[in-house]
Amino acid sequence: MRTLTLDLLRHGETKAQGIYQGVTDVPLSVTGQKQMERAVSRSIGWQKVLYSPLQRCAQSAIKVAAQYGLSCAEVAWLQEYDFGDWDGRTLSEVYSEQPERVDAFWRDPAHNTPPGGESIKALQQRVLSGRDGLLNDSDDHLLLVTHGGVIRTLIADCLKIDPARWSHIRLDHAHFTRLRFYCDQTQIWPELVTCNVAQLPSQAL
Repeated sequence: MRTLTLDLLRHGETKAQGIYQGVTDVPLSVTGQKQMERAVSRSIGWQKVLYSPLQRCAQSAIKVAAQYGLSCAEVAWLQEYDFGDWDGRTLSEVYSEQPERVDAFWRDPAHNTPPGGESIKALQQRVLSGRDGLLNDSDDHLLLVTHGGVIRTLIADCLKIDPARWSHIRLDHAHFTRLRFYCDQTQIWPELVTCNVAQLPSQAL
């Protein structure tokens, strides 16, 4: 049986707060950079670093890979959820224009996609297809620097949580979630090891 451990690290604070960040490419703030430096201040056995193309993830991922002599790769499926026409706009501005549509999205995102945005089904398909690709690789302990939407998708699949409840999963900036997968030739057993912690144990426990 093969075991795969994925350490999912949400990016640090960015220079833009209070917006639908989504695919809007906002850099880390100085605080965010320091948050990420603390989070990855020690290596815990990662074999490779994979990261979202957006600079708020790429910036830190490339640094940590260089710091510990690891290979790294930009991976498209780790990109954040696309809020479509809302992306890059402030939460208050969008709500003032479309309060009923915003409420419907947060109440039941699977059936109320933002205008021009990515459906939850499409998000699940790309993220879970990407995860399944890792299950077929030879590495067994990876660091994935990514976003809240991607991490929630992976947690929700592991625990079978309906999208309407995803917003109840707290994910702070520069915090880790660890997922483990036990695989044989016919089945996969997923396990949520830890969620939303500032530091991980030194070994892949």
